[in-house]
Amino acid sequence: MRRLFFLPVMIALASSPALSEPTREEVMAGAERCDGIADNRVWLDCFYGSAQPMRSLLNLPPANPAQVRLVPPRGAEPLYQSRHTASARAAKEETGGFWSAVVGNTRPEASNIALTKYEFDRSGAVTVSLADGQVWRQISSDLTRARWKAPAGNYRVDISAGLGDTFDMRVRGEKGAIYRMRRVTARP
Repeated sequence: MRRLFFLPVMIALASSPALSEPTREEVMAGAERCDGIADNRVWLDCFYGSAQPMRSLLNLPPANPAQVRLVPPRGAEPLYQSRHTASARAAKEETGGFWSAVVGNTRPEASNIALTKYEFDRSGAVTVSLADGQVWRQISSDLTRARWKAPAGNYRVDISAGLGDTFDMRVRGEKGAIYRMRRVTARP
């Protein structure tokens, strides 16, 4: 009787893929960071480059170095997140409790952090670098535009969760201005 029970269990375990294998996780994390690339050909090159750790493990020829360089570094958030990725990340970051379930995560991403650099793109959207190493880019559909002229160190910001996968950035001393942002890189 025991043998009949263990036989299906052993077959199931032997045939299941190594889901927690760290090299697979590293490849998949790299592929996820490629999500922010809009151009299909560049995205595909980035995707191929993200498989480099597995190629090394299997002693396969290395991927093209140009493809490997396209993979954003660890800690960088994809600019675009699929519903699956966004919901998985939200479930992973959920802190629990009733209040959290009602209003979401209320912990700020940045609080009273000085800017080290800011720059504007052609449309006037701003990208900011914070003193703690985070980099944030304003979403293109946001209509609020910064009119900053002072050195970056003069501005201190608070960043908290916004709608969907965006974040709200408020500059201390600016009344009523809220900039809709997405993270480009996380803290080192």
